[in-house]
Amino acid sequence: MQLTAIDKTEGCFDPTIPVLDMQDCFDPQRHAEFIQKLRTALQEVGFFAVINTQVDQNVLDTAYQTSKAYFNLAHEAKMLSFNPHFNCQRGYVPGESAKGVSFGDFKEFYHVGRETGAAKNNYYPNVWPAEIALKDPMCALFDALEAYKIPLEQAMAEAIGQPLDFFTEMTQEGDCLLRALHYPENPPEDRLWAAAHTDIDLFTILPRATAEGLQLLNKQGEWIDVRVPENAFIVNGGDMLENITNGEFRSGPHRVVATQGNASRYSIVLFIHPRAEDRLDPLPQCIERTGGIRRFANATRWELLTERLADLGLASDEMLSYLSRCGLIERLLEVGRASPKALKRIRDRGFATPAILEALEKIPDPN
Repeated sequence: MQLTAIDKTEGCFDPTIPVLDMQDCFDPQRHAEFIQKLRTALQEVGFFAVINTQVDQNVLDTAYQTSKAYFNLAHEAKMLSFNPHFNCQRGYVPGESAKGVSFGDFKEFYHVGRETGAAKNNYYPNVWPAEIALKDPMCALFDALEAYKIPLEQAMAEAIGQPLDFFTEMTQEGDCLLRALHYPENPPEDRLWAAAHTDIDLFTILPRATAEGLQLLNKQGEWIDVRVPENAFIVNGGDMLENITNGEFRSGPHRVVATQGNASRYSIVLFIHPRAEDRLDPLPQCIERTGGIRRFANATRWELLTERLADLGLASDEMLSYLSRCGLIERLLEVGRASPKALKRIRDRGFATPAILEALEKIPDPN
């Protein structure tokens, strides 16, 4: 049976999840309404769906079929594509846990970065398995989604009063990351496919998965099913977008729960990242619109990503040492956003500064 993404077209959207039409973005008469819908969606929900994406369905289906073939390999064969020196940023990753969660998610995934410009920007090289021809399908989808992201990030820039190329200038050579995921069937009763979390990026593009299970947390504290209609993508704001907008745009908390029948679920997403050195300090205009108080730290993309990897237990000693010295921890402590687990890991590896030791004395043991 051909592996394709789910097709849900009627009554599938909770009314709190806006649906945007990309054709409206390019229509002069409907463009302003599109920007307002996008702005409201990111302010209130952190998620929206997009139809008429113009991404070739054959490219998407081929990527799904190839990734399924890879995940069906024996564990030993998949581990040949796991490189512990790449900090889980390329190749096969047998699992991870969400920020602030002590148990691992019930999933495995494969990371692909950009092929061109990787060496120039000191990005990790891609890892390609010998057993399955992943390179062409994954690179084709990476390129298609990269092209699709440009009008989206231009619209986001316009929505916060910035030049159209504000985000594109950061991301056109940014360390964007394509992740193919497999959520195995029949997870244990006490495990989620993916525990509640937010994404550590600017925003995430999620083409349709092969099964339902994605849920978002709304402002009322309710978990809402997210179901994608045919040919629609889901877009969610990430922590870096929330940081640079001082919280004006929401990083949408979400999780993945096992569906009825507990069959395997496959998904492919693109995480949109700036370059390592790009600054994501809260913008003055956004600070003014959110009460006049800076609520997020001044930081670069690399600083924020390193702190998240430290929280997840995926940071090397070199990264933990950098995190203790770069000043981000002190800036996060100022706004009450430092990760207790990251602080503890820095201390346990012998890199703690006096400020980190003092902070750990004031917070509960993160385990």
